Amino acid sequence: MAETTMEIDAINHLLEVEKNASALINDAAQEVDRRLSEAHSKYTAQYKQRYDEVAAHLESEYQQNHNQIAEKYQKEIESYKESLAAKPQNYEAFSSLLDKLIF
Repeated sequence: MAETTMEIDAINHLLEVEKNASALINDAAQEVDRRLSEAHSKYTAQYKQRYDEVAAHLESEYQQNHNQIAEKYQKEIESYKESLAAKPQNYEAFSSLLDKLIF
């Protein structure tokens, strides 16, 4: 009976060691999950911040370019209108041409 008690004690001891190892592994897995979650949150926030900075810079650059192009366009249109207004208009020649073409 002493051998059986020793075997049972040995098996119980091995079960206890296995239980402790399992608890240790579970604790390690939880720690990994926690660290991964923290790292993910941290880097997601950093990414969002950097993304917003780049997006704001690009938007600002776009607006500046757009405004420059709009100003240039407006100046060219005004210049064209002025050049048209400066040209003499010959209504008689125009009417004569229309008469030839239509009649």
